[in-house]
Formats: sequence, C-alpha cells, structure tokens
Amino acid sequence: MDKGQILIVDDEESIIFSLEGILEDEGYHTLKATSGETALDLVRSETPDVVLVDVWMPGIDGIKTLQAVKKMNPETEVIVMSGHGTIETAVAATKLGAFDFIEKPLSIESVLRVIGSAVRNRRFKKSSVSSKKEFRTSNQKSHVIERQNGSALLATSSMGSATIFDRPQRTIARSVVLYGRGLHTGLKTGLILEPLPPGSGIHFGSLTTHETVGARVEFVDNTNHATNLRHGEIVARTIEHLMSALHAYGISNLLVKLSEEVPNMDGSSLEFCRLIKNAGLVDQPDELPSIVIKDVIEFLNPEAPDEFIRAEPGKGFSICYELDLPKPIGKQIYEYCHETVESYQQEIAPARTFSFSWELEALEEMGLGEGGRWGNVILVDNERVVNTELRFEDEFVRHKILDIIGDIYLLGRPIEGKIIASRSGHRHNVGLVKLIGKTFL
Repeated sequence: MDKGQILIVDDEESIIFSLEGILEDEGYHTLKATSGETALDLVRSETPDVVLVDVWMPGIDGIKTLQAVKKMNPETEVIVMSGHGTIETAVAATKLGAFDFIEKPLSIESVLRVIGSAVRNRRFKKSSVSSKKEFRTSNQKSHVIERQNGSALLATSSMGSATIFDRPQRTIARSVVLYGRGLHTGLKTGLILEPLPPGSGIHFGSLTTHETVGARVEFVDNTNHATNLRHGEIVARTIEHLMSALHAYGISNLLVKLSEEVPNMDGSSLEFCRLIKNAGLVDQPDELPSIVIKDVIEFLNPEAPDEFIRAEPGKGFSICYELDLPKPIGKQIYEYCHETVESYQQEIAPARTFSFSWELEALEEMGLGEGGRWGNVILVDNERVVNTELRFEDEFVRHKILDIIGDIYLLGRPIEGKIIASRSGHRHNVGLVKLIGKTFL
C-alpha cells in the first residue's frame, strides 16, 4: 500500500540521503530537491502529498518555498525544518500555512510522526466532503444547522428536542498562531494550534519535542490559581481560558504547541475565539458522544460547606454560579445556558480574570502573577476597580463560569446537565471532573 509521496527539499545532500532511506523503508515514495527552484518544478509536475523543506537554503529559501507551494496547491501539506529554529521562525512558517515545524538534529520518531499526521490530514481534506455527505445521509434523523460563523452543529429532528451535543468530532481547518505573555510566568510566549485527525483528543506540546500531555483530568499537576497539566517533561500552564473556548466551539481534536504557559492575552477568552474563527472548523466523520448527567454528583469542601460545585440532570448544558467576595465585588449570581457559539462570545468570552490588590504580594512570593499587566487583569482594591472599565456589571461571576467551562472539558467530551457552583475555584472544578470521570468514563 502506497503510504504517500514525500518531497524532501534540503541543500545538504546527506540530509536528503538519510531521510530518503528512512521514508522509503516506511513505505513512502520520495522525491528529492536540493533547491527551492527544483522543488517548485516537482510540485507542479508531481503534486506530492507532503513537502519537507529546510528553512536555510540559497536562492528560494524554505519560507518562500512554503509560500509558493501553498499558492500552487493549498492542499499539499508543508513541513518546515531548521537547525536554527526559534519560536519566531515557527510562528512565521505556521502563519504562512506550514503543517508543522521540526528542529534539527532530526529525530526519526518525530519525523515519522509528523509526516504520518500530515499525510493523514492531506487525505482527510480530499475525502472530507464525501465522508461528511455519507455521514449525514446515514443519520437521517439529523440535519445540519449552519451558524453565521460558518460552523455546523447537529440537531435531532422532530423526533426529539434539539441539542448541540449530538455532533461529530471537530478540529480546525488549518494551523494558526498567537503571541502573548504568560499570566503567571510573565514570559513572552507563543501558541500554535494544529489540526489532528478523529479520535486524537486535545493535546499540549512544545516546538522542540514530539512528547505531549493530554488535556485530561489525570494529567492535572496543580490548581494554584490556574489549571496546570504535566506529563513527564511536558508542562502546560493556565489552560482554562483556551479550553473554555475549545469547549464552546466543540473542538475535540487539536494539538496546542506552546512554551509551557498559555498566553493570557486580555484575561478573557476573546482572542482564542478569534483565533479559532480564523482557523476555521472542520467536522469529522466520527461522533463525539456527550455525557448525560442522570444523578446529582457533588464536590465540596467539608471545612467550608458553602464552597461547592455539583452536576445534576438538566436539558442542554448550563451553569449557575454564586459568587460572594469582599466589596466592591460583593455577591453576584449568574446563570448561563450554552446554546450557540454566539451566546458564549456575547455572555462569557469577554469576562476577564481578576485579582485583589492585596493578593499581589502573596502571588509574587509563590512565583505567580508575573505576567499580570494593567490591561490583562481586573485589579480591585478595597473600594473599586482601579485599572479598567468593566465589560459587564457582573463580569467577575461570568469569568468564574468561563473557568468552569474550560475545566469541565478535561472530560474530553461535552456534558448534558446543569452545573451549580458556589464560591468554588479550579480545585473544586477538577474535583467534580474526577467524580464525573469515575462515574461515566
């Protein structure tokens, strides 16, 4: 069976020779080019599935080759490699449509993994239209609701009540990138989102290794003012705002590359919504079953019984949160029913993270909050909000709901039911996810 045609482009013939041997042994058919000019001629005549190109070449360099290939044949996947890679190089390549970025010296395992993913993605693009038609035809009880933002959600026919949770798996249409700063590390960082095939799940990784950590509750490392994942050497910090947006958009298969911490942006999930919209959505021909809550499941703090979060039966997915903090915030209650992406964007996504001024010193002693800036966190003192105009009068409780939407998605599946929470935080959210996981997964 032909596993695919790979064009190797590098001005070092020893690299070409090594890659050719490895790929041919794995069942791929290879083409070779030592310059961008030759590579583009081969792309015109042969239309390879994947182009593996080095950044640093005389004449037409790897970035220019990438641009030309995507212009000639947008469906051909391009993998960029470099021995002098930086996040800026990776970001630039991804912005131009590169499927992935690999650093030299090359790891055989990493090369084969990325090429395999690229070939599958290339073939999935070619078959996705016919596959989606077959999928929808076979499920005659469903029809497609087209939303204004271009996404497609499945709803049951008149035989049952409509719900957004009966839907296919979903990924993004192309890789996209975002720059920012980590809230707790304070470091400038980047974020690259890449599509994954059905059944993959959501994973966090880095630019320099093929290892990843799954966005699942068993990999939660700690919940110190954020939700943080760890698996081996791979760390993903402050994931909840991005996970919240992924949950709202129904994205179930995705690779997130980052430098340990998800950028905080303005403290909300608006920028992640814009990034996902820019990437586009692709429904995949496998279902993502929801978890239907049939009994009350509760996580609480025995020492503080007014701090709790529970899941109970309910139609659709909704969250009711009661916040009770010192003035000027005070008591706030909000109930959110997740019906569409638009409702999330309007009611929840703009709500920013917040902190009291007297907490800053404690956060600094813990090595946290280093990235907090005047414009990316709501800062409150004893009397008022000191640094910004609120987007909602009850922006604080809405942000708590934003966090819950993100943390609950550590189940890897949507739930159908109602979440009720009072004075809870990430520790409570993760505790509830573990209890739900024990019951259903």
